[in-house]
Amino acid sequence: MNQFSSYPPSSFPLYLTTFSIIFFLNVSLSSTTTTTTPLQLLSLLSLKSKLKDPLNTFHEWDPTPTFSKPGSFQPVWCSWSGIKCDRKASQVISLDLSRRNLSGQIPPEISYLAHLHHLNLSSNSFDGPLPAAVFDLAYLRTLDISHNNFNSTFPLGISNLNFLTVLNAYSNSFTGPLPVEITRLPSLEYLNLGGSYFEGEIPASYGNFQNLSFLDLAGNLLTGSIPPELGSLTQLERLEIGYNVFVGGIPSEFGKLSNLKYMDVSTANLSGEITPQLSDLTKLESLLLFKNGFTGQIPSSFEKLTALKSLDLSDNFLSGPIPHGISDFKELIVLSLMNNKLSGEIPDGIGELPDLELLSLWNNSLTGILPQRLGSNRNLQKLDVSSNSLSGPVPPNLCLGNKLVKLILFGNNFIGELPPSLANCSTLSRFRIQDNRLNGSIPFGFGSLFNLTFMDLSKNNFSGEIPRDFGNAAVLQYLNISENSFDTSLPDNIWSSPNLQIFSAKSSGLKGKIPDFIGCRSLYKIELEGNDLDGSIPWDVDHCEKLICLNLRGNSLTGIIPWEISTLPSITDVDLSRNNLTGEIPSSFNNCTTLESFNVSYNQLTGPIPLSGTIFPNLHPSSFIGNAGLCGRILQKPCGGEGVAAGAVDVRPRPKKTAGAIVWIMAAAFGIGLFVLIAGSKCFHASYSRRFSTSDTHEIGPWKLTAFQRLNFTADDVLECLSMTDKIIGMGSTGTVYKAEMPGGEIIAVKKLWGKHKETIRRRRGVLAEVDVLGNVRHRNIVRLLGCCNNNECTMLLYEYMPNGSLDDLLHGKNKEYAYTLQVDEKSDIYSFGVVLMEILTGKRSVDSEFGEGNSIVDWVRTKIKAKNGLIDVLDKNAGASCASVREEMMLVLRVALICTSRNPADRPSMRDVVSMLQEAKPKRKSPEIGRVGGDAPVAQKPIVEC
Repeated sequence: MNQFSSYPPSSFPLYLTTFSIIFFLNVSLSSTTTTTTPLQLLSLLSLKSKLKDPLNTFHEWDPTPTFSKPGSFQPVWCSWSGIKCDRKASQVISLDLSRRNLSGQIPPEISYLAHLHHLNLSSNSFDGPLPAAVFDLAYLRTLDISHNNFNSTFPLGISNLNFLTVLNAYSNSFTGPLPVEITRLPSLEYLNLGGSYFEGEIPASYGNFQNLSFLDLAGNLLTGSIPPELGSLTQLERLEIGYNVFVGGIPSEFGKLSNLKYMDVSTANLSGEITPQLSDLTKLESLLLFKNGFTGQIPSSFEKLTALKSLDLSDNFLSGPIPHGISDFKELIVLSLMNNKLSGEIPDGIGELPDLELLSLWNNSLTGILPQRLGSNRNLQKLDVSSNSLSGPVPPNLCLGNKLVKLILFGNNFIGELPPSLANCSTLSRFRIQDNRLNGSIPFGFGSLFNLTFMDLSKNNFSGEIPRDFGNAAVLQYLNISENSFDTSLPDNIWSSPNLQIFSAKSSGLKGKIPDFIGCRSLYKIELEGNDLDGSIPWDVDHCEKLICLNLRGNSLTGIIPWEISTLPSITDVDLSRNNLTGEIPSSFNNCTTLESFNVSYNQLTGPIPLSGTIFPNLHPSSFIGNAGLCGRILQKPCGGEGVAAGAVDVRPRPKKTAGAIVWIMAAAFGIGLFVLIAGSKCFHASYSRRFSTSDTHEIGPWKLTAFQRLNFTADDVLECLSMTDKIIGMGSTGTVYKAEMPGGEIIAVKKLWGKHKETIRRRRGVLAEVDVLGNVRHRNIVRLLGCCNNNECTMLLYEYMPNGSLDDLLHGKNKEYAYTLQVDEKSDIYSFGVVLMEILTGKRSVDSEFGEGNSIVDWVRTKIKAKNGLIDVLDKNAGASCASVREEMMLVLRVALICTSRNPADRPSMRDVVSMLQEAKPKRKSPEIGRVGGDAPVAQKPIVEC
C-alpha cells in the first residue's frame, strides 16, 4: 500500500502533480515497464486535465490502481475508454476521443504517445489552430479531426506522417489555400478537406496521389478552373468537389478516372456542355451535377453508364430530349432531371426500370404520355412530373408496391379518371394533381390513408359526390377541391377531420347548406367562395377556435351574421360578401381586436356599422356597399342617432309613456347603489389603506413604477386608488385583479400578485425581468401591459382595461398565451425578434440571474457594450466569435438586434427593413444544400463566411 492509494479515485488528480507522477513511476515501475510508459500516462493525464470535459467522460481515467498494483503486466490506462494498446509492448496505439463534447487546446504532451497509429478527435468543440504536436506522431495511420472548429491556416508538418493513410478534416473552419504539403504523403488513400473555408485554386499537384481512393474538397471557397491533373488519380473511387465557385466546365481528362464510382460536382458554378468523356466512367454509380449552368443536350453517349444508380442533372439549362439509353440503366434508383429545358417525350422504358424509386422531371417542357408501367416494379416511392405538358391518363399501378410517398402531377394536361388503386395507397403522404383535366368522381378511400397530410385536387373536372371519408382522415392537414364541378353538397362530417387546417372548395359547384361546425378544432382557413350554398351560417362556428380566415363570398346564404364569429380568438379575415344575409352587423364585433379584413358588401344588411372597434373605422367603404339599409360614418350615411341626412325622413320610433317610469326606477336604483358603495368603500379603505401604508417603507422598501409607455400617473396614484376601491374583477392562483380609475380619468386593470414567502419574492425577480422584456412588445392581438409597480414585498402589474370583458376571462379562461403577453402595434414582433437575435449571438437566455436582479438580456447587452472590450464577453465563442470575419458579421447582426429592441417602438424598424439589414450582414457565399438526392454523405454544414 502506498501513500496515494487511500485517496478516492475522483480526488487523485487534485493531489498528484505532474512532477510526482514522473518521479513515482520511475521509482515504482522501472523494473517492469519501459521508460516510455510513464510518458504515455503523462500524456493521457495531460489530456484529462487540460481539456474541458463538461460531460465528465474522463471520469474513469483514474491512475490509482497503477500504484496499487505496480507489478501488473498491462498498464491500467490500456483499459480506459477510448484507448487501445498493443498487447505485446503495452504501447497505446489507438486513441478515440470522438463525440465527447470536448473543447480547449490539445496539449503538446500528446506527442508522448509515440507509437500511436489511430487518433480520432472528431465531433467535439475544439477550436484554434490545429496543434503541430499532432504531426510528431510519426507512426500515425489515421487522423480524424472532423466536425470541430479548428481554424487558421492548415499547419506545416504533416509530411512527417509518412504512414498516414486517412486524413479526415471535414467540417472545420480552416482558411487560406489548400495545403500542398499533403501531396508528399505517399500512402494517403482518404483525404477529406471539405466543409471549411479554404480558398484559391485546387493545386495541380493534387493529381499526384498514387493511392488516393477518396477525395472531398466540397463546401469551401475554392475558385478557378478544375485542374485536369485530377484525371490522373486512377485509383480514385469517390470524388466530391462541389459547393465551390469554379469557372469553366469539367475537364475531359476526368474520363480517365476508370475506377470512379461516385462523382459530385454539384452547385459549383460550372458552365458549358457536359463533358461527353464522362461516359467512359463505366464503373460510375452516382453522378451528381445539379445546380450548375450546364447547357446543351444530355450526351447520348451516357447510355454506356449502365452501372448508374443515381443520376441528378437538375437545376441546369439542359435542353433537348431525354436520351433513350437511360431506359437501359437497369441499376438506376434515382433519376432527377427537374428544372431544365428538356423537351420531347419521356422514354417509355423508364417505366420498366426494375429498381427505380424516385423520378423527378418537374419544370421542363416534356410532352406525350407518362409511361404507363411506372410503379409496376413495386419500388416507386416519389414521382414528380409537375409543370410540364404531359397528357393522357395517370398510370394505373403507381402504388402497386404500396411504397409511394409523394405523387406530384400538377400543371399538366392529364385526362381521364383517377386510378381507384391510389385510394388504397397507405404510404401516400403528399398528393398534388391540381391544374389538369381529370374527370369522374373522387375515389372513396383517401380518408382512410393514415399517412396522407396534403391533398390538392383543384382545377380539374371532378364531379359527383365528395367522399364522406374525408371527415375521418386522421392526419390530413390540407384539402383543396376548388374549381371542380361536383354539383353536390358537402358531407355533414367534413369538419371532423381532427388535424385538418385548410379546407378550400372555391367555385366547385357546391349546393345545399353549410354543415354544422361541430368538430372543426384545427381548421384555420375555410374557403367556400363562389358556390351555390344556401341556408344560414351555422351558429356553432365558434367551435372553430383556431379559425383565421373565413371566406363564404358569392353564395346564396341567408339569415343573420352569427355574433359567434366575433368571438373567435384569432379571426383575421372574414368575407361574407355577395350573399343574401339580413339583419344587423352584430355589435360584438366592436370587441373583435384581431380582424384585419371584413367584407359584407352586396347583402341585405341593415342598421349601423360598428364604430368603436379598432378595425371598422379603418375599413374601406367598399367592404359595406350594396347594403341599402346599412348606415354609419364610414359610408357617409348617418344613422338615426347621428342626425338625419338632408332630405331624409326621420323614422325613429317615438318614446312610449312608460319611458318616464323607467327613468325614475333607474334613478332610484342608482341612488341606493351609490349609498351602498360609499358606505362600503369607507370600510374597505380603513382596512386596505393599512396594507399599503407608507409607514412600512423601512421594512418593505419604497414603491417603484416601471412604465413601458408614457403614463399620466404615479405609483402613489395606483396605491391610493386601490385603497379606495373594492372593484375586484378577477381572482386566480397568481393574484387578484382590480379595476382602478387614475386621477386623469384613465381606467386600468391592476393585478396584485400573491407574495408572502421569501421563495415567492425570489421568483418575483425573474418575473420582473420577464415583464421588462414583454413590456416592450406591442401587438394589437395582445392585451397591453402598461407598467409594473413593485417593492421588496409586493408586485402589481398594470394592464390596459378591457371594458367589454373581465380581465379574469382573459387571464384565466381558455386563452391563458394573455397572462404573459401584451398588446402592441403593427411592429409587434420586432422587439421579440431582437431578443431572439441576442439569444443566438450571446448563447444566453432572455432572462438569467447573471444579468442582475430585474435585468433582461437587453439591459445586459446594452451595459456590456458600453464597457471596454465588452463585445468580447457578449458574443458567443461557440457560435464563431473567435473567428475575425465571423465576429464582424455577428457585430453587424448585433446592431440589428439593438435597433429592434429600441425602448421607443417608433424607433424600431419594420420587418422589411430588418430583412434588408440582415441581408447586408449575411455571408457572401452560398450555403451548401444538405441531403440532395443521391448523396449518401453530407456536405458542408458550417455557416459560409470568410474567416
